[in-house]
Amino acid sequence: MAKWISKNVVRRKEKGEITVLLSLFLLLLLIFVMAILESASIQIAKNIRRADVERAVESVFAEYQKELLREYDIFALDGTYETGSYGEDKIRKRLGIYGAVEDEAEIEGIRFLSDENGREFLIQIKHYMENRFGIDAIEDMTQKEEEIKRQEEEIKKYEEEQEKNDQMLDELLEQMPEEGGADAADGEETDNPLEILQNLKRKAIAEMVLPRDKKVSGKTVRGMDGVSVREKREGKGSLPAVGEDSTGERLYLLTYISEHFETYLKTDEERPLEYETEYLIAGQTEDMENLKIVLDKIKNIRFVPNYLYLQSDEEKKAEAKALAAVISTLLANPELIPVIQQGLLAAWAYGESIMDLRALAAGKKVPAIKTKETWKLSLSNLLKLGTSEDAGTDSGEDDGTDYEDYLKILLLMEKQDTITMRMLDLIEWNMQMRMDCPFFQADACVTRMKIQSRCRLRSGVSYHFSTYYEYR
Repeated sequence: MAKWISKNVVRRKEKGEITVLLSLFLLLLLIFVMAILESASIQIAKNIRRADVERAVESVFAEYQKELLREYDIFALDGTYETGSYGEDKIRKRLGIYGAVEDEAEIEGIRFLSDENGREFLIQIKHYMENRFGIDAIEDMTQKEEEIKRQEEEIKKYEEEQEKNDQMLDELLEQMPEEGGADAADGEETDNPLEILQNLKRKAIAEMVLPRDKKVSGKTVRGMDGVSVREKREGKGSLPAVGEDSTGERLYLLTYISEHFETYLKTDEERPLEYETEYLIAGQTEDMENLKIVLDKIKNIRFVPNYLYLQSDEEKKAEAKALAAVISTLLANPELIPVIQQGLLAAWAYGESIMDLRALAAGKKVPAIKTKETWKLSLSNLLKLGTSEDAGTDSGEDDGTDYEDYLKILLLMEKQDTITMRMLDLIEWNMQMRMDCPFFQADACVTRMKIQSRCRLRSGVSYHFSTYYEYR
């Protein structure tokens, strides 16, 4: 009897050990499951908060300036919300409306259209060009980059040659006797070709070049400081680098400008400045001043090849030498023949450049290098140029370079940052005056933004995360 009791006690002890072990195991398992559930719950809460903020940010950026997109194909958020007064609180309030907690959102980084001398604007242009033409087409265009660079180098050489020629002409004219100088100074007509050169240089290029039957714009934006000259706001914070590859940017700009901005030959009377591309080159507040500067620059470009051609044409050199001999005889100083001859050739080249400008202003073309067949101005007609006897002919050629092409050349000669900021000037003026958006400011147009969110999920648990958005 005692023996059986002992066995029963031992069995009960073994069963008790198994029960405690199972209890501990179940407790650990329960804790593990609860930890997983808690972690999942926190992660779900994080995902919900992140999704709320991302949705809010996308909704805010969906409120882009529609007139800016329609007119200039540029995406940007008006940070003033049509008030003309920028403030980050306005953006945070919009985030709150779309589901983000306003007090938890802080703008960590932001970029405006005018930042880094219009770099953000250039990025937008690049996106537009790639979407319009496709990346493959743009890559084909960029293959012309080296050709454009060579052309720009040639233009710089022309400018250097022009400076040398101007200096030489001044020295030659100083050696001439002062007879008739008073008449030249008074602007009266004279028969001395060298004095004609002096008079031509004093006359306004526009008066001798522009067609008399074409109305010239007298518009001005004087008193309206553009974003290129006023003190502008700048973005803040660190954002991902974009648009670092500058390959083909000049081609992007030239194509974009030709599509969105007007010229002397393609005007829109509703625009604050009608000669917009000329403004990009000259940067003056008046249409007429911009046109004069552009015409003068084209004249400088045309003068050098015209002068070099005369140096290679023996027949025309002989004409100039014969007339120089007559003038030197009248002045009783035959030693001046070479000096007068060079002055006449320079005057002749200058006059031919005026003829080229007349053709360009009439929408016609001129050849880059002249030949006997394409040379327009005779030495005898040089004496009439700019006088009451000037016929004002504007004949051109079927092949060659037109006015729009010379504008592109001049754009290539300007600094890219300068051109970009002047483009933003024109966009501002057009948006404010023509598109009926007086509140518009290029330096308040948001292109990229990074939001830092600090969310409290529950007691003792918080979540910090960043949300980034950019227009592409």
